[in-house]
Amino acid sequence: MARVALVKLFTGLNLAPAQLSGELQRAGHDSRIVYFKDHKIVPFDEKDNYAITDYPGIFLAADGSKKVWNCYNPFNDKENNLLIDYLKDYNPDAIGLSVISGTIREASYITNLLKQHFDVPFIWGGPGPTLEPDRCIELTDLICINEGEEVIVELANRLDAGDDVTTIDGTWARAANGEVIKNPKRPLMKLDDIAIPDWNLDNYAHINAFKGLRTGLYPNNLGQEYPIMTQRGCPFSCSFCIESRYQELFGKHDSLRRRNIDVVLEELHWAKNNLDIVSILFYDDVFTVNPRWLKEFLPRYKQEIGLPFWCYTYPTTHNPDMLRMLKDAGMMSVTMGVQSGSERILKEHFNRPTAMKRVVEAAQEIVDLGTDVKGFFDLITKVPFETEDDLKATFNLMLDLPKEFKTVGFGEMTSFPDYGFTKDVESSPELIAQHNKEVTEEMYDYYHKLYLLTRGPMPKEEIRAIGDDPKYKTNPALLDSLLSDEKYMSFTGISF
Repeated sequence: MARVALVKLFTGLNLAPAQLSGELQRAGHDSRIVYFKDHKIVPFDEKDNYAITDYPGIFLAADGSKKVWNCYNPFNDKENNLLIDYLKDYNPDAIGLSVISGTIREASYITNLLKQHFDVPFIWGGPGPTLEPDRCIELTDLICINEGEEVIVELANRLDAGDDVTTIDGTWARAANGEVIKNPKRPLMKLDDIAIPDWNLDNYAHINAFKGLRTGLYPNNLGQEYPIMTQRGCPFSCSFCIESRYQELFGKHDSLRRRNIDVVLEELHWAKNNLDIVSILFYDDVFTVNPRWLKEFLPRYKQEIGLPFWCYTYPTTHNPDMLRMLKDAGMMSVTMGVQSGSERILKEHFNRPTAMKRVVEAAQEIVDLGTDVKGFFDLITKVPFETEDDLKATFNLMLDLPKEFKTVGFGEMTSFPDYGFTKDVESSPELIAQHNKEVTEEMYDYYHKLYLLTRGPMPKEEIRAIGDDPKYKTNPALLDSLLSDEKYMSFTGISF
């Protein structure tokens, strides 16, 4: 039996540690999950008081305030020593880190810190090493490329047997002489073969400087809400999304896989019977993509699980009949990706051609379900290719969207490494320079406030008249008193 510690930097949504721990334990090994430190959401003008990961998320909250995701209090000796002591007590045979592109620097810091105390293999997994393997392999012993369930079990098996761990398919490894060994890729696994994630409280620890070491606690995305994915992959290839990059790296054929209904329900039965949960969060990229699967799944879900749930949809993947079926099964809220009101931006730069007429229809179909289903939408703003005409197009869309359709805030576009959108930006310096000259921060401030105004109670024609009045564009601060102070910070419909 091998002992594997899985360290997740910063609490938040990440199902991977629980999934990998479940795989290890099913295979007869031992595992622990350590959530180390917490991300903070802070006001934009306070961000300099914190450390910030690469690619911080900047967004405009529903009340008009500007926030920054992915800030954190700097590493310090107190919490570092708590992590070291906890791991020494556990005595792992290997240490794994779950790493995204934005936390590669932080993962390197923790790896170097722990290597001073543990002579065991360190393996990184997650989007970071999958998308930036050349960078990451210089910072650790092993990296997992793409899915890690079979990799982590084979690593534990080899450690248990005393075998070489540098030749595992699906990994890159640094040999003793410094050579990088690039092992063959692993084929995509059958999702019906994955284990039930490990949510055993005895296997969890959470460490930060303020509350110290706490065991028997779940990360803050799990408590009364149970996160689950019934599928992996996405039928779409939006240029700003990680799924498009995965499709480029591993092929689009068979990239979208859905779990067997019996397997999904088995996990949900376990969660309902063993955890104090009151709702389910389906984190599939597009939950509504397969009507035939839903038609079979939803009646059984209603009968066997019967808990309210939230999910994602896409303007072209639902219709009124499907939505009524979802509501009948317990859907309490749903989020639809909109991303831009400019068909030009969607088509030319997002690889997401969607007619605005359909977006409005799809939103109205959700609202027509009634007030017991909360409808939300996502919007990406501050896109480097936008012109003022594109901002006006988004404003006009927002006017046409039913007011009952809410938002948790507008996220600014982030250019992650090697994404199609990022390559588009890097290959268009003249267009970007022109955009930066013509579409100023002041102009964005004005349009963002107009967008938010459309979500409030003011009649549509009054808002349109404000948009036509030049005094507000000259002085956007005049709009502040007209904005709602209502915040929507939860897709499950909880307002703060």
